[in-house]
Formats: sequence, structure tokens, C-alpha cells
Amino acid sequence: MDSVTGRSILIIASLQAATSLAALISSPTAALAAAAIGLLAVARYAAVAFFVATMGPGPKASLHAFAGAAWMIGLLALAVAIVAVAVKARFALPWAAAAACAGPLGMSVLAFASGIRALAARHPEHTGAEL
Repeated sequence: MDSVTGRSILIIASLQAATSLAALISSPTAALAAAAIGLLAVARYAAVAFFVATMGPGPKASLHAFAGAAWMIGLLALAVAIVAVAVKARFALPWAAAAACAGPLGMSVLAFASGIRALAARHPEHTGAEL
């Protein structure tokens, strides 16, 4: 895992932890649900990173199918966990949903900010019409 991927997973884990701590205000059950969903979400993000790392030729290419299966299993486990929270502790469902969305939303904001920084770093005479 390269440093960018590791940093991204740490950011996602931090967002998940913050969501779990915020859920603790509601109830311990909501915090537990958010923590479980957050843990599954971070594992799924790690599986996605593993899947991307196995793309293309090279020694890791033989693990591509395994990495894809891990990604799909992680996604299915996340969905099953959210349904379980909906059935067993419906009041905790908003926190579970927030935990499931925290990582993608946070990474989208970071990607948007990175794009804005890249655009701001361009030369003033660049109009963007060349793209």
C-alpha cells in the first residue's frame, strides 16, 4: 500500500471514528451501530485499495479476482449490517447511515478540494479551452 492510499484510509477511519463519537451523544447502541458500520466501511475501502493495486500486469495480477471478491463481500457485509441495524435498533439507523456515508462524503470533499487547488495552481494565461 502506498502512502497516499494509507493516508486516505486513515482519513476515512478518522471520519468513521468521529461519526461513532457523535452517535454516542444519542445512545451507546447508536454508537455501537455506527462503529460496526464504520469498521466494515473501512475494511471495504481497504479491499477497494487492494483491488486497484492488483490491476494491470505484474506479480499482484494473480490476486485480482480475490481482491474483487473481497470488495464485493465487504459491500454485501455493509448492506447486511445496515439492514440488521434497521431491524434490531431502528432508532440507531440514522447513525448507521451516517457512518456508511461519512467515508465517501469525506473523500469526495477532499477530492474536490484537491481539484480546486490543482486548478488554482495553473498559469493565469491558461483558459481551460485546451482541455
